[in-house]
Amino acid sequence: MTDSRIQILAEDVVSKIAAGEVVERPASVVKELIENSIDAGASSIEVEVKAGGVELIRIADNGEGMSPAELKMACFPHATSKLREIQDLEKIGTLGFRGEALSSISSVSQMNIISAQKMSSNGVSLYIESGEILKSRPAARTQGTTVEVKNLFYNVPARRKFLKKESTELAEIVSVVSKFILAFPDVEIKLRQAERNLLHVPKKMKVLERIGAVLGRAAADHMTSMSNTNDVYEVMGYVSSPSFTRRDRRGQIFFINGRNVKSKVLSDAVYSAYASLLERGQHASAVLFLTVSPAKIDVNVHPAKMEVKFENEKEIKTFVKGAIRSCFDRLKSENSQNEEINSLLGQKTQATTEKVVREDSENQPEFIYNLNEFVQKKPFQKRPSSTSSWETPVFSADADIFQVALCYIVRIKQENIRIIDQHAAHERILYEFFSKVLKESPIESQKLLFPVRIDLTAKESVLMEKVIGQFNALGFSVELFGENSFIVQAVPAILKERDVKTVIMDILADLEERSYSKNELEDEFIKLTSCRSAIKAGDKLNREEMLSLLDQLASCELPFTCPHGRPTTLEIKPEELEKRFRRK
Repeated sequence: MTDSRIQILAEDVVSKIAAGEVVERPASVVKELIENSIDAGASSIEVEVKAGGVELIRIADNGEGMSPAELKMACFPHATSKLREIQDLEKIGTLGFRGEALSSISSVSQMNIISAQKMSSNGVSLYIESGEILKSRPAARTQGTTVEVKNLFYNVPARRKFLKKESTELAEIVSVVSKFILAFPDVEIKLRQAERNLLHVPKKMKVLERIGAVLGRAAADHMTSMSNTNDVYEVMGYVSSPSFTRRDRRGQIFFINGRNVKSKVLSDAVYSAYASLLERGQHASAVLFLTVSPAKIDVNVHPAKMEVKFENEKEIKTFVKGAIRSCFDRLKSENSQNEEINSLLGQKTQATTEKVVREDSENQPEFIYNLNEFVQKKPFQKRPSSTSSWETPVFSADADIFQVALCYIVRIKQENIRIIDQHAAHERILYEFFSKVLKESPIESQKLLFPVRIDLTAKESVLMEKVIGQFNALGFSVELFGENSFIVQAVPAILKERDVKTVIMDILADLEERSYSKNELEDEFIKLTSCRSAIKAGDKLNREEMLSLLDQLASCELPFTCPHGRPTTLEIKPEELEKRFRRK
């Protein structure tokens, strides 16, 4: 018999490859095990992790538990209590059904499981390593199951090497647990790392209160309930007021038959419902629970069951959009005497001018930005010695200058027209200021008359602890102030007139969108701080402020673009005008 290039893989190699479909990272393990707890009827689930879940994931529940025989069987590949025949795939009513979760997890970790049933005198403990049951013994435990997963991917170093930083993996775990908190209001859920409680919601906590725990209290305060039902579908949940928007889509969370999913159909329905109510680049928040017959959806189109396919996507989109629009109609009717609500529902929101209503105890006075004060007190007063047209002192009193669309500064000098993006220009000024001063001397801070308290979600709190050193290095004074709350005592003097809470929240939102290496983080943090602190499109500037801004821009080392590469200036010469008007 000749040697063949094609061979049958060994069973342990097959199991590790199969595990990759279910166990992508520690958060995947947490998701699968919590789903098992929910399906077992648990009303209390405790999650504990160490080192972002790489060293340890422990999940304990008070579900119905398993007998010794059931527990051993559950650890075999494709073992499940939820399917019997192929037709069952069309009527799946549980969270987990694939059957290989415990087997896949145990094949890439060191796992210990203890489970006991209600009427049993004691439970049973199994120790499994690399998918093989090595020990089985009686164990004392009340009804329920505890699963300990240690040293994840210890036997698959290639996969372990590509895991993210501990803080990033922990943030993903927080995100996963948060979805279960929203989906199951009758279940008490706790999440801990080391000695710190990251999340804890008791039983019977209202859905809106749970939304506050996940998305933040401000988001919950600006959401309203919505619901709709017909013979085929039912949808309920909460959507944000058109006046309360986010710069990202993290506030959009969807559940279908209790399962958290990613759904372009539902996302499109939300955007279609808000239509012209949202400013470009702003996103509504929506926590939606859709109930539909299992026969009309396919949840087995994604290994992690995060995506679904609808039998009739157009019908679903129309149904959800109608439910949200009906909610807006109700708001308008209930608040017919409220001019603000009527205005928000009747025209496009102006996110740059609207402010979130805050409790008096948390109010930070709104400031009017004084660019002249910044110019007088800060560097970049001296012009470069070059005599190029850009660098010479061209902003004299006889220059014609005006603002267009509260976004662009137009300056006419002799025959040339120069158009400046006021946000990009100020962003460049702040970036060079922070970069220079950070290297040469401590940045001047301004103590706030009224310290600002910032309440974060658990995920945002993990990120804040990671970058709090960067904030303080730039002249902020940020300190932990209780669980998931921080207090801002001071800000960089250059930013004292800005809305500090908005600046910090926007920076955190930007940082969440991607991860940075240690070397990248410092520069990217300066870029984000400059961007989120700069004057915005929509900020009205008087003549003196416009001249001051251009003077500062001319003093920059690289005045031509913002730190992210967008041009700050466009110059139109007579030759260009002659081409446009076809005079040449």
